[in-house]
Amino acid sequence: MSEKSNDCLWIHELLCELKDVSTDGERTALIERFRREHTGDIENAVIDDADTLAEMLISLKNSGTDHKLANLSEAELAELQETEHIIDENLFDYYFQPIVSAKDGEIYSYEALMRPKSDMKLTPYHILKYASLVNRLPDIERGTFLNVLGIIDVRKEDFFGKSVFINSIPEAKMSTEDFRKVTKMLLKHSDMAVVEMTEQSEIDDESLESLKERYRNMGVKMAIDDYGSGYSNAGNLLRYMPNFVKIDRSLLTDIQNSPKKRHFVREIIHFCHENDILALAEGVETAEELHTVILLGADLIQGYFTARPAPEIIGSIPEDIKQMIKRYHQEREDGIGQQVYIADVSERIILERLMQSGMKCIVIGSNGSGDISIEGSSELDSQIRIETRKGYSGRITIENAWFNSIKNKPCIDIGEDNEVTLVLSGDNKLDTGGIRVPQSSKLTIAGEGRLEINVNGKEFYGIGNGAGMWHGDITFEQSGRITVNADGEKGVAIGSGNGGVININAGQYRLNVQGDVNVGIGALYAESDMVIHDCDIGMEMNSARGTAIGSIGKSDFITIFKTSLKIFMTGIELVGIGTLDGEKTEFAIREASCFITIKGERCSAIAALEGITDTSIDRAAFGLTVSGKQALGIGGFTRNTTIHHNSAEVHIKVDTLIDINDYIDRQRISIDKTSFDIMYNGKEFTL
Repeated sequence: MSEKSNDCLWIHELLCELKDVSTDGERTALIERFRREHTGDIENAVIDDADTLAEMLISLKNSGTDHKLANLSEAELAELQETEHIIDENLFDYYFQPIVSAKDGEIYSYEALMRPKSDMKLTPYHILKYASLVNRLPDIERGTFLNVLGIIDVRKEDFFGKSVFINSIPEAKMSTEDFRKVTKMLLKHSDMAVVEMTEQSEIDDESLESLKERYRNMGVKMAIDDYGSGYSNAGNLLRYMPNFVKIDRSLLTDIQNSPKKRHFVREIIHFCHENDILALAEGVETAEELHTVILLGADLIQGYFTARPAPEIIGSIPEDIKQMIKRYHQEREDGIGQQVYIADVSERIILERLMQSGMKCIVIGSNGSGDISIEGSSELDSQIRIETRKGYSGRITIENAWFNSIKNKPCIDIGEDNEVTLVLSGDNKLDTGGIRVPQSSKLTIAGEGRLEINVNGKEFYGIGNGAGMWHGDITFEQSGRITVNADGEKGVAIGSGNGGVININAGQYRLNVQGDVNVGIGALYAESDMVIHDCDIGMEMNSARGTAIGSIGKSDFITIFKTSLKIFMTGIELVGIGTLDGEKTEFAIREASCFITIKGERCSAIAALEGITDTSIDRAAFGLTVSGKQALGIGGFTRNTTIHHNSAEVHIKVDTLIDINDYIDRQRISIDKTSFDIMYNGKEFTL
C-alpha cells in the first residue's frame, strides 16, 4: 500500500463510524475526536463535510420516527418515556429458562430472558416496540449482550458448565466502541454463549455472512428462533445454517391433535438432522405436546411444562418430568416412537408412502373412533407396526400389508377398552410380533383375505396376550386362512397365559408351534371354555409340554362342530385336546372330523392327563394315533374317563409300553351306532 493510501485511511474510518451515528450528541463527539486527531486545512474541510453528512443522516433516521410518535396515545407516550428511562439507566433483570435434553430431561442449556424493572410492568415486547420507534435497538442489543455476558462472567459456576442462549437483533448495528466491548466479552465466554436470532431478522445477505463468519471465528454457536412462525422454508434455513433451530410455539400447540402440524414439524426435524442441526421444541406446555415432539424426534425441549423462567439458575427440573421424558424417549428408542404416523378417522393409508417418510408406527384412535384402511404390498416389508389408543372403536382394513415389529412388541397392539374389527383383504403378514388384545378389549377378525403371523422369542403369542396376562374377547369370523408360525420357550398361538374368551366361528387355521411349554388354542394356566365351529384347523406342534387345544394347568370345556381338525404333535408330555395338569376336560364333538397324531413319552389324544375326562362324540369321524412310553388314545392316567359315542366312526391306534387296561373303566364307555376299533401295539384291542 502506498504512503498516500495510508494518509487517507482515517477518512475511511471516519465514514464507517459516521454510519452508526443516531443522535446529535454522538455526532458532536465523533467530529471533535477526529478534529483533535487530524489538523490542517484539507483535513478540516473533509471533517466539515462529514459533519454535514452526519447531520443529514440523523435527520433522515428521525424523519420517520417523528411521524410515528405523533400517532401515539398519551398512555403510549408514557410507556415510550419509561422505555427510554429503562434503556438509559440499564434497568433490566434476566430470568433463565432451562432447555432440557429430550433423552433424559437433564438440563442442556439456559435461555436468558429480558425482564424490565418498571412499575408500569412493561413486557419485552413493549421495550422492543418503543426502542424501535426511537432508534434505540442498538442500545438494546448492546445492553443484552453486556448484561448477560456480565452475569456469566460473575456467576459462571452457577450455570454448571451449560451454555446460555442470548437473544440478538442482528439488524441493530452497534457503534464501533460497543461492538468492541461485546466482541471482547463474547471471546471470553465463547464456550458458553449461543447467539439466538429470529428467522425473520431484517439483515441482508452480505451482513449475515459477515456475522456468521464472525461468530464462527470466535467459536460462538448460533440459534434460529421462532422457526415456522412465518414464511419458512429450507432455503431460508440454509441461509443461516445455525447450530440450533427453535421450532415456534404456534406449531406445537395441541400438536397431538393436528396431523398437519405433526407433518410439518416432522419435516423440520428431519431436515435439521440431515444437516447436523439440533431441533429444539419451544413452548411445550402439556404432557401430550411433550410426548408428541419427543416421538417426532426433537432433540431439546423448552417450555412451561418442563420449567418456567426464573431469576434463580436451577440445576435440575422436577424428577417426575425427567422420568416422563425418559419414558417417552424409551418409547422412541424401542421403535414405538421412531417416526410415528397419527392416522385420522376414515383415512386410507398407503404403506409405501409412509416407508418413504421413514415411518415406523401407525397410531390409530388419537383423533377419535372411526374406520381406517391400510394398503400395502405383500412383497414389501414395511417395517411398520400398528397401535390403537385407549377407547378406540372401529374397523381397520388391511390389504396386502406386511407389518414388522421389534423384539417383544406386537405388530398390532390393541389398546385398552377397544372394540376393533380387523378386516383382512388379500395376503397380509405380521413378522416378529402378533396381535395383542388386552383383557378390557374386543377383537373381531373378518374378511376374505389371509393373514400370516410369525413370532419368536422366549415368550410369545400369535393372537391374544402374553404368558402372564389375560386376553380380551377374540372372535374369528373371517373366511380366509390365518397362519401362525411360533417358536419360543413358552407361549400360545391363539390365546394367552391367563385366558379369556375365544370364539372361532369360521375360517381356516394353520398353526405351527415349537417350544418348551406351549398351547395352540387356549390358555397356559387358566380354564379354557371354547366353542369352535364351521372351520378348518390344521396344527403341528413340537413341544416338551404342550396342548393343541385347551390348557396346561387348568380344566377345559371344549365344543367342536362342523369342523375339520387335524393335529400332529411331537414332544414329551402332550395332549391333543384337553389339559396336562388340570382337574377336568369336558369335550364334545359333532358333525365333524378329527384326526390327531401324537409322538411323545407321556401323552393322550383327548384327556385331562391327570384328572377327569368326559368325552362325547356324535356323528363324527375320529382317527387317533398315539405312541410313546406312556400313551393313551382317550383319557388320562387316573382311570377316571367317561366316553359317549353316538353314530360315530372312531379309529384309535396306540403304541406304548404300558398296559392300557390299567386305565380303562369299561363301565364308563357308551357306544351307540358307532364303528369303534382300537389297535394296541399292532393288535386289535377289545373293550
